[in-house]
Amino acid sequence: MKICIVLSTRPEIIKLSSLIKIFKKKKINFSLINTNQHYLKIMSSVFFKFFNVPKPKYNVMALANNYKLFFSKAIVEIEKILIKEKPNYLIVQGDTNTALSGCFAASIFNKKKINKLNKINIVHVESGLRSFNEKMPEEVNRKIIDQLSNTLFVPTTYDLNNLRNEKLIHNKYIYKVGNTISDVIKSKKSLTKKNKILKKLKLKKKDYFLTTLHRPESIDNLKNCKKLILYFEKIGEKFSKKIIFPVHPRTAKIIKRLNINKLKFVKFIKPLEFLDFLNLMNNCKIVLTDSGGIQEETSLLGIPCVTIRTKTERQITVKMGTNIVTGYNYKKILNAISFFENKKLKPSKVFGNGNVAKEIFKNLKKIKNKEIKKQNFSNYTKSFIFKHKLNKFFHFT
Repeated sequence: MKICIVLSTRPEIIKLSSLIKIFKKKKINFSLINTNQHYLKIMSSVFFKFFNVPKPKYNVMALANNYKLFFSKAIVEIEKILIKEKPNYLIVQGDTNTALSGCFAASIFNKKKINKLNKINIVHVESGLRSFNEKMPEEVNRKIIDQLSNTLFVPTTYDLNNLRNEKLIHNKYIYKVGNTISDVIKSKKSLTKKNKILKKLKLKKKDYFLTTLHRPESIDNLKNCKKLILYFEKIGEKFSKKIIFPVHPRTAKIIKRLNINKLKFVKFIKPLEFLDFLNLMNNCKIVLTDSGGIQEETSLLGIPCVTIRTKTERQITVKMGTNIVTGYNYKKILNAISFFENKKLKPSKVFGNGNVAKEIFKNLKKIKNKEIKKQNFSNYTKSFIFKHKLNKFFHFT
């Protein structure tokens, strides 16, 4: 079994770390390809180090700030690597531009191969998620990745039904396994007990809100972004809570242009390392976010989540009652916070119990064995047909 993994962004590194750990333990031949979509240390390399993920064998220096140039560079360079490595599997995670470029490169590689044996099995981890809003770049990415991939690892039944509705369950290997973030939280949560971020920020448990914003629909419109930040300030005042806001580099550039006066309740801080953020999330009262992954993490921790978006691809969190989607309406945001203020949520296991990576690895081995059996049968059939034709030839001559 030979594997190439394409990754770069914070969620890809975090969510694939538990699977990479198994590959290392089992001494699987694997190579990491980093597109450098997240080129800032605080958003990428610190996570490689913290999760003990090996230094990538290949670094594709694609221009992350230019959509067209990123894809053209990444796809061409990844295909060159695949030609050199000739892996059995290429693994991508989620819905990023990095995942899409890896998937496209492998698909192009496969189209050039006549013999099925030399083709790469494209594996999509975290498949089937849908927001049903194609204005979101991530929605387009995840749909294309699911169409091009051969093996789909689906978090929940909800996501599996999305694939069924799109008729994407035929001629593919599909497994419902949960989400690898459950592995990460299970293995790292105990480490937060010694973490000092609350002390550093002078916070008390359950006495603050935590927020993140980074999606284009939240921050690219300056008027909308400013409105949301002022909403947070009003919310902080109304509930007498600090709003802790780790600012994504993309968001930081926008905020600098807003000319907002000094805020009393909203506290902007730099992006955090994983344990710091996990500790803040685990001990906050409520999370306000536009992130998809955080909706899963809060559910796993039993922390209420208010999603500042019009739609979500994690609809199951809404169905479970751990998440409310409000859009950008102040009254709806306020009502959601009021609803959650005195509620106690139980941690959910819908995304897995901490053994998702083991399930993925087990199923990858099953697929490999099935492919070997298919090949052996194909060779036997070809041999039988050839002998049959040979016998007929000699019989009639």
